[in-house]
Amino acid sequence: MLNEKFLDEFAAYLTSGQLEEDYGYSAEDRKIEILEYLERFMDLAEEADKVATRLLMPNLGTVFPEQK
Repeated sequence: MLNEKFLDEFAAYLTSGQLEEDYGYSAEDRKIEILEYLERFMDLAEEADKVATRLLMPNLGTVFPEQK
C-alpha cells in the first residue's frame, strides 16, 4: 500500500522546481489539473496528520473532542 519510491519521486519533483517549470509551460487545462492534484495532495496530508495524531495519542479525542 505505501510506496516510498513514489513519495521520494514526488518530493523531488516538488523541491527541484520541475513542477513549477512544467506548470509554466503547460496549457490551461493542464495547469488546472496540476493545481487540482496539489489540492488533493494537501487534503490527503491533512488527513494523514489526523491519523498520525490518533495513532500517537489515541486518548486525545476523549480529552479534546474533534471540532466540526
